[in-house]
Amino acid sequence: MKKFKHIAIWGGLLLYLIVALSFVSRKRSGTICSKVQVQVLDSLDDRFVSKDEILDLIYDTDIKVLGEPVSRINIRQMEKYLEDRAIIHQAELYFTADGNMHVEINQRNPIVRVINDKGRSYYIDREGVIIPLSSNYASHVLVASGEIVEFFELAKTRRLPCPGKYEGNKNYTICQIHEMAAFISRNPFWKSQIEQIYVNDKGEFELIPRVGGHLIKLGAFSGYRDKLRNLKAFYMKGLNNVGWNQYLEISLKYDNQIICTKR
Repeated sequence: MKKFKHIAIWGGLLLYLIVALSFVSRKRSGTICSKVQVQVLDSLDDRFVSKDEILDLIYDTDIKVLGEPVSRINIRQMEKYLEDRAIIHQAELYFTADGNMHVEINQRNPIVRVINDKGRSYYIDREGVIIPLSSNYASHVLVASGEIVEFFELAKTRRLPCPGKYEGNKNYTICQIHEMAAFISRNPFWKSQIEQIYVNDKGEFELIPRVGGHLIKLGAFSGYRDKLRNLKAFYMKGLNNVGWNQYLEISLKYDNQIICTKR
């Protein structure tokens, strides 16, 4: 008897849920989308895209939104449409009970601005996604310039197609730049100290610091982390004592050597 009573209670609850969900579904199917609200979640760091631009993208699609029943609007299709834009990392859409469509946007955050040997410029984010310049906003990130030649067709490429190994191959300079920029952006000391990477006509790397009027000659890409580790130790133990403007050049081209040229 007790077992039958429990079954009856759970059966009643299940029936109630089915009826309630059916009612909500019928009510929702008749709800009309009356407003689109956009929030760019990380706009304090970068402002590559504005709320108005997102609204323009939504209204320019073949997917009708305003005045349409929310049950007919494919929000997953709309999310994919927005995320196909290079600057948008993630889009999340949902409806509230009153028919408002909420759009939450996460932008991509570039770590380096590249100016190639032809003068063409673009950003790259941590995941290697290529981001076109914005006419509305410039991100204050590390700059890479000089003899930079892409091994792919830039206009048709969204993400860097870097191979597994590229350390010693000058054809993959852009991949080396991306790796170095990611390392610098993760390190608070180097992020605040290095403002530009330059690739000379020999394919060697040079760094331009924010503090100190010297040029850092890094040399080949290989071993750059060890070179920067040695340079940081030299900064802390050497330049802090003699002054940051004593040298014209600091060369790290040779293993475990720091060669300084005085002014």
